[in-house]
Amino acid sequence: MSFSRSKAIFAGVLALSIPATLALASVRISINPQSETPRQTMLNGYVGSGRPMDSDSVAAPYGDLSAFDRITTFGAAQSPDVPFCDHRTEMLKVLHHDFAESPRFQKSLGSNRKVELLGSNLMGTWTALYTRADGISCVVSSGIDWKSGENPIALLHKEGILPAT
Repeated sequence: MSFSRSKAIFAGVLALSIPATLALASVRISINPQSETPRQTMLNGYVGSGRPMDSDSVAAPYGDLSAFDRITTFGAAQSPDVPFCDHRTEMLKVLHHDFAESPRFQKSLGSNRKVELLGSNLMGTWTALYTRADGISCVVSSGIDWKSGENPIALLHKEGILPAT
């Protein structure tokens, strides 16, 4: 029985791939379940990367978006150190075009103001917008790892955008 060179190469590749496959199959991802609900996190005191309104001299409670009402420039005229704001229609168009995000949740805050969450199943991104009474929307927060079916209310609570009620 002859043993050709191609059979030897095949046997070598097979011999190397089986241990590699077994090693990959044995990798376990350890995910720690969240120890508390987003609401409880808010009630206990959220510690995150910070919010734009946290730089105000007066401590703004979570859910207080009045810092965005004081932004007087929007769109291309804005300074890069100011949270981005623009007309709502333009903001929705940009978020859809650049990130394939679409509205997932909307909550009225009264006085023609609202909070919205946009998410993209395609890109896995999300953006929280605050729309002021004058129709200007500001990016309050954004992130990655958006999944279809994710609870938008819990995410907005976790980010400190909606008050813990």
